[in-house]
Amino acid sequence: FKVEAENSGYDIIFINKNIGKIKMSYYEHCKYRDIDGVVIACVSFTDPDVVELVNSDIPVVTIDHVFNNRTAIISDNISGMRDLVNYVYQKGHRKIAYIHGNKSSVNENRLASFYKTADELGIQIPENYVCEASYYDPITTKKVTAELLKLKNRPTCIIFPDDFSAIGGICAIEEAGLAIPDDISAVGYDGIFLSQVINPKLTTLEQDTRRIGREAAAQLVKLIEKPRTTLAERIVIPGRLLPGGSVKQL
Repeated sequence: FKVEAENSGYDIIFINKNIGKIKMSYYEHCKYRDIDGVVIACVSFTDPDVVELVNSDIPVVTIDHVFNNRTAIISDNISGMRDLVNYVYQKGHRKIAYIHGNKSSVNENRLASFYKTADELGIQIPENYVCEASYYDPITTKKVTAELLKLKNRPTCIIFPDDFSAIGGICAIEEAGLAIPDDISAVGYDGIFLSQVINPKLTTLEQDTRRIGREAAAQLVKLIEKPRTTLAERIVIPGRLLPGGSVKQL
């Protein structure tokens, strides 16, 4: 994102709700700094201040969330989850649990894809196999994983909300005296560097963050420089399955 924006002649500024001790909304902050355009990512998209900014006169591009009147750059969460479930299924697993993130459009797409793919494969998903944690929260994920491991008919594979949260799940598995993948298999999401240097290497879905960033910058520049001819779009960026050593062949 930074490279694409700077190559187009723009500087990057991070904004929040404060300037020193003065509190203001995101929109007020943008006006104060005379911001040309904004990319919104990694926030609560239901926050009234975010909604105010989205509905304002400032050019906006969102990442991984769709507003009807704004351009959105979206990772293909539906295909990504489908690829993960199919991979685990091909490894012989039928008892697959999913610890998902908190409510968001990303979570809704991944969760729906998880259920849909399982249904297409003829897999019955027990209600207690699907649990909520939070994205990027290994502590909560560790607690939820520990509860899954206590089930009489525990899953043979757990899909975690993201790679960072998966670290908490892996800790819970190890503390229960179990080994990955011999006793239970584990799958992440995102494809962060850490997932590929732990042992065993985590099977995950790598998001193309570089392309997402480049596309977000390019679309925002178009909105700034050609507002009359640039239409709001929904651009979906595919990810890539990264098979690791964390899923056992049954």
